[in-house]
Amino acid sequence: MSSPSDALQITVLMPVYNGERYVASAIESILAQTHPCFEFLILDDGSTDATPEILASYALRDPRIRVHRHPNCDQPRTLNRGLELARYDWVAILDHDDVSLPQRLERQLEALSREPEARVIGCHAIEINAAGRELRLRANGPSTVSGFRALHAAGLRVPLVHPSVLMHRPTILGLGGYDPAFGSSADTELWTRVAERHPIIVVAEPLVLYRIHGQSMSFRRMFEQREMLRWIEVRDCARRSGQSPPSLEDCRATRVSWSAPRWRDLRQDLFWYFRSYCLLAVSERDRLAATGFALGAALLAPENALRLLYRWLVDPDPGSP
Repeated sequence: MSSPSDALQITVLMPVYNGERYVASAIESILAQTHPCFEFLILDDGSTDATPEILASYALRDPRIRVHRHPNCDQPRTLNRGLELARYDWVAILDHDDVSLPQRLERQLEALSREPEARVIGCHAIEINAAGRELRLRANGPSTVSGFRALHAAGLRVPLVHPSVLMHRPTILGLGGYDPAFGSSADTELWTRVAERHPIIVVAEPLVLYRIHGQSMSFRRMFEQREMLRWIEVRDCARRSGQSPPSLEDCRATRVSWSAPRWRDLRQDLFWYFRSYCLLAVSERDRLAATGFALGAALLAPENALRLLYRWLVDPDPGSP
């Protein structure tokens, strides 16, 4: 027997900027979905490479594809524009360098049928490198509303892979959408606002291939993201205790130069930098670079670097069978 979600129309929203290397794979992965009832809204954020031509060719081939082009702006504003243009109440996000596995939309809609209170539904993801080689599994988050409520009551956030989410558009717009003030971490901040009022769940199945490469936003804007994540955490704690969320300037004022918190944050950020680039080098089989980044991580945080060294020695090729 079919479920009510089988015929549910959704919008798949994909922002893209200069994505000529990967965007075709992302598009093909959506067109191959087992749930066929969707519009595919692609927002070209002022690309200057061959992306516009690639998008135009696909739009001619499949009437479900709508392409909108606008001058380049930050991703949160692009996503908000997409939410305004979307035709349907449920919106699935995909980045142009990632891939949705064929049953992604079907499985997420099945989860919605089981847990109709949920307003954001993520899934597990498999990290892949620039060449598409599988690296490791990201498997976090509650699969039920009751699990979400227990996690939220404990003061914990749901870790979501942004290009894995299916979200309720009226709910997101009602909360003000993505806040551009948080830049590349606007998705994480949005989930904290959603969680204050609505459940967030995750399908306990890898349904997205999440690409890790040096040109991704997570690498290009790493230090910005680290600062934004600290600000998000402070604001979330303030809201939970009934206080007014502090501004970024207020947060920065508590971490003045030469203060212990400032140096602790800087040490953590630098460790995260070396750790991330070490794992990137491992994924690309660049042993020399991986060794150098691992040594940098070890100098900053020897206790954490032991886990990095263990991964390096035990699983030097995480994509192997």
